[in-house]
Amino acid sequence: MISAIIFGLVVSGLDGSIAWLIKPAMDHIFVGHHYKYIYYLPIGVIVLYVLRGGADFAQSYLMRTAGFRMVRDLRNRFFQNLVNLPLSVVTKSSSGDMISRQMNDVNILNRILSESFRTFLVEAPKVVVLACVAAYRRWDIALLSFSLFPFIVFGTKRLSLFVRKRRKKVQQYMAILTHRMNEIVMGLRVVKIFGMEDVKKAQFKRENQLSYRQNAKVIMLKEATQYLIGVLSGISIATILGYGGILVAKGKMTSGDFFSILAAITFTFNPLKKLGAAYNIFQETLGVLERVDQFLEIAPEQVEGRPVRTLKDKIEFKAVSFNYPDSGIEVLHDIYLEIPNGKLIAIVGPSGAGKSTIIDLIPRFLSPTSGKILWDGDDIGKLNLVELRKNIAIVSQDIILFSDTIKENIAAGRHPATMDEIERAARLADAHDFIMALPDGYDSMLDERGLNLSGGQRQRIALARAIFKNPPVLILDEATSALDTTSEQAIQKALATVMKNRTTIVVAHRLSTIQNADQIIVLDKGHIAAKGTHSELLEKAPLYRELYLNLTASAASARP
Repeated sequence: MISAIIFGLVVSGLDGSIAWLIKPAMDHIFVGHHYKYIYYLPIGVIVLYVLRGGADFAQSYLMRTAGFRMVRDLRNRFFQNLVNLPLSVVTKSSSGDMISRQMNDVNILNRILSESFRTFLVEAPKVVVLACVAAYRRWDIALLSFSLFPFIVFGTKRLSLFVRKRRKKVQQYMAILTHRMNEIVMGLRVVKIFGMEDVKKAQFKRENQLSYRQNAKVIMLKEATQYLIGVLSGISIATILGYGGILVAKGKMTSGDFFSILAAITFTFNPLKKLGAAYNIFQETLGVLERVDQFLEIAPEQVEGRPVRTLKDKIEFKAVSFNYPDSGIEVLHDIYLEIPNGKLIAIVGPSGAGKSTIIDLIPRFLSPTSGKILWDGDDIGKLNLVELRKNIAIVSQDIILFSDTIKENIAAGRHPATMDEIERAARLADAHDFIMALPDGYDSMLDERGLNLSGGQRQRIALARAIFKNPPVLILDEATSALDTTSEQAIQKALATVMKNRTTIVVAHRLSTIQNADQIIVLDKGHIAAKGTHSELLEKAPLYRELYLNLTASAASARP
């Protein structure tokens, strides 16, 4: 940027030199009839323009490169901040809004350096130099011409403020459109099966039209700025031609002075137009910058805390309640729960009872509204978050796989990881055989979310990932829901080995898991309705008995 500033000043100086040299060229060669110097005139012009072009190329390249570097660094910061945000913050924002801020908004910030700042850097000094040339030649004409400058500045500033507001709305609509595109890509199957094509097309068309209207208003305001500067420029040039022409006719000013002033003033208005456009862009970018800053200023997760010891005794919920801030609806109320080390705990209950919320509280994806969760007597809210999560693995019904090799998905970024360890985890998850049947085996690339695999295959890779991590605490949230009976039986056998002497928390609708649990927790409307073993709950808990009978009926109907 410093180098670009230097080259920008060189460009401004050379533009001023061109206007300055018009007087000696006119007076000495054409008025003074020294025509022998006319042959040097084209050479001088060529030299000046070669130097000016070189300096302009250098400052433009350097400034635009700086702009792209700024975009690179901002995107890195944005992504790092996104990864470090609390899950509760991320889930409140639409994916389209976050993608739009990182890609569209950040890219627009490039215009600060590559266009706005570059223009200010070159054109502002140019205006000053040319104004000085005009004033030196004839101060009264220069003053008369530049008396219109305050109107240009005031008009540009007012219009640019409106541009800033409109640009902010444009980016908001861009975020909505990005969200709609992402929503359709992820949910196209639902759209087609329910015949929602026309509804979704009309929705997108309506929102796209609103985005177009805001863009049209931005263009109108920007062009109005150029129109204002153009009209005032014409008035200024007309003033020079009228007043200056009278002075030349009366012999009070030479033709060289007249044309030098005319050139300087004429050259000035083109930079003024560019400055007006640059100021509009600057105001547009400030509106976008507010959106980017708003995201970058969100506080990341608090990672620091006391070291985490491997679980020896138990995880304990003490008077834990939770409600989502925006809804105010209490999801969990006054939960007291002990999860002993090395035991298998099953959580059951009707839909919406709070099962997934309990699971999200243990790795601190969510924080209790009141009460505490203790890890061997230590409040997990005061433990080191990274170390806490190293002790936990989760396999959920909603499988997330990454666009990478199967090997990297199982290793989950842990290095070094040997192929023997990866294959062992895959075998335990009953995934090795289908992986080896693929053309590239463990080096096979997965599509987005692993959609080039079946649901059962994705679930087995997710299980292998959890087994590979080998954590003290394993959480299975409907982890076998997408498997057929044969695969489930194989995995249940493998999980029996994996869960041995390991703290395991299972949210399940499968009978085998529930019956083998050391303790079953029955949730209902955010409360613990009952707890005990399978046989105990069948006798004393009507809700559990009802759930069990429903599961028995479902299992019977699923058998071939």
